[in-house]
Amino acid sequence: MKSKLIKKPSDDLIIFLSGWGCDDNQFKNMHSEKNVFLCWDYSDISFDFDASSYKNVHLLAYSAGVFAAGLIKDKLPRLKQKIAVNGNPLMFDDYYGIPKDVIKVFKGLNLSNYMAFRRDYLVASEEELENFNKNSSMRTFESCFEELDNLQKLAASNYPVMEFDKAIIAEKDKIFSPDRQKEYFRGKYKTLNDCAHNVFYRFKNFDEILSF
Repeated sequence: MKSKLIKKPSDDLIIFLSGWGCDDNQFKNMHSEKNVFLCWDYSDISFDFDASSYKNVHLLAYSAGVFAAGLIKDKLPRLKQKIAVNGNPLMFDDYYGIPKDVIKVFKGLNLSNYMAFRRDYLVASEEELENFNKNSSMRTFESCFEELDNLQKLAASNYPVMEFDKAIIAEKDKIFSPDRQKEYFRGKYKTLNDCAHNVFYRFKNFDEILSF
């Protein structure tokens, strides 16, 4: 995976595992008083980061990052907090995971329909779409398809699952069923009303998500 360390004068660290198709450009609007180790692109699931110098390490996993967290959990340091946002460790499960018709939409993305995909699946308003487009991912379709193929291959065998302390579930998420996520996380969740899959315009910074 690709990564970027955003340094702050703090003893705390957030490991942020972003979603499918994301990159660092997509989260320019998100800040923190803590150091942030931002990760994306699971075409390669390698994870190599020494967090021994940090006093408190928080894990924040979004969408496909919730699945990826399990794949690297043996490489992660001791975590003070583990939060899942609009994702499930069983990403491709027929019941808890992304529906097959949505996966088909992912694989059919191109220059003529990607804007409709953002509007229909990622945001809850035209204002959010405008903000999303200002800081959208710069990755190619080919890169995203390669990542999705690798994630599906990893899910085809027995894989480790991360247990989270809390989940944040958007009531209007069309990628992961909100009702089934509530069932999976069994009361260890909070909901966001009138919010779609991308929640990052409902919070001012990463710290607000951690304390939500």
